Amino acid sequence: MRRANLIAKNNLSRCIATIVLYAITAIIIFPIFWMLMTSFKPSAEWVTYPPTWIPQNWTLNNYSSVIFGGNTSQGMFESSMGPYLNTFLISVIATVIGVSIGLLAAFGLSRFRDNKVSSMISFMMPRMFPPIAMIIPMMIFFQFLHLIDTYFGLMIVYVGFTLPYSIFMIKGFMDGLPIELSEAAELDGMSNFKMLFKVWIPNIKNGLMTTTLFLFVLNCQEYIFATTLAGRQIETVTISIAKMFSNQAGTFYGPQAALGMMAAIPTIIFGIIIHKSLAYGFTFGALKR
Repeated sequence: MRRANLIAKNNLSRCIATIVLYAITAIIIFPIFWMLMTSFKPSAEWVTYPPTWIPQNWTLNNYSSVIFGGNTSQGMFESSMGPYLNTFLISVIATVIGVSIGLLAAFGLSRFRDNKVSSMISFMMPRMFPPIAMIIPMMIFFQFLHLIDTYFGLMIVYVGFTLPYSIFMIKGFMDGLPIELSEAAELDGMSNFKMLFKVWIPNIKNGLMTTTLFLFVLNCQEYIFATTLAGRQIETVTISIAKMFSNQAGTFYGPQAALGMMAAIPTIIFGIIIHKSLAYGFTFGALKR
């Protein structure tokens, strides 16, 4: 009888936990579902009461407006493919540079077990202040260097502000490796660079993938620096979405949703490709020796 009660309690707990997890998942997924449905809605269904959950008249006009531009029923649109490609190019290059520099810095900190507070604070300095507080001095500095509204200038900013995340995430994965690996590599006569590429990177490749995806998402969604240090000749997706507003016609929810879905496609594809690495990377180091 007691065993039956325990089994019933366990089943009830699992059932409640499952319901809670499904409810949380639904809450998280709902904005994505709403954006996807809005991207296929005609303008008459963007703002209705009661809301239209599923489009009654499916249309691709929103995607056509974003890709090709032109005079549509919603208003005059310019193609957003330029900002889309700009965002992809800048984000990819800034992510690769950020992960590469972060890998070398994290290797130095972890290899020589430098856990001094001063070292950690120095690397976290770019993230210790809100970005908006650094806009004015950065604009003056970039204007002096003629880097305003340039690809190179925006990449520098993205690398600088995502580098702390890169260093600390990769260092966390490296710290989870046993010290015996380094000792064995030293006995084999490996140099530090050879040790990094032959021993450390193969063992933390899942963590590197996780860090890469995280930095790529941060770079793709950045708005403050994109709109202040660029935005005149070089636009990004975030600027293009923000510009889809007209005092006369209102907010263009359909094209905004369409461009948002298009912007999410590279991240989704990359996440699917490395999904096994993500599962391992997010749990790496959960158990300590």
